[in-house]
Amino acid sequence: MADEAPNLIRKVIDGAKGGNTKCLALCVDRLLPRRGGRPVDFTLPAVNNTHDVVAAMAAITTGVNEGNLTAEEAGQLVNFLTGYVKILETHDHTARLEALEAQMRKRHE
Repeated sequence: MADEAPNLIRKVIDGAKGGNTKCLALCVDRLLPRRGGRPVDFTLPAVNNTHDVVAAMAAITTGVNEGNLTAEEAGQLVNFLTGYVKILETHDHTARLEALEAQMRKRHE
């Protein structure tokens, strides 16, 4: 079956171009996949540094406690914030390392 994949794909594309609505739907679903989940009507406080994450986590906890967020939605937001913190920490560590390396170069000049 895998050997036939290019031929099948070509047939679906040709069918879509020819006006076959099922083939067109298959192509559109691949090009513009439907979003999973639903938009969450919840505003996090501004997060500009790692210290701001504490307030964001408190807001998420309050959202769950008040029934404005499900546990699953809260988990997704926590994962998002965790990724954000990792990016901030990596950026901070890189900046610090570059500053130390610059100081070392100046000492050796």
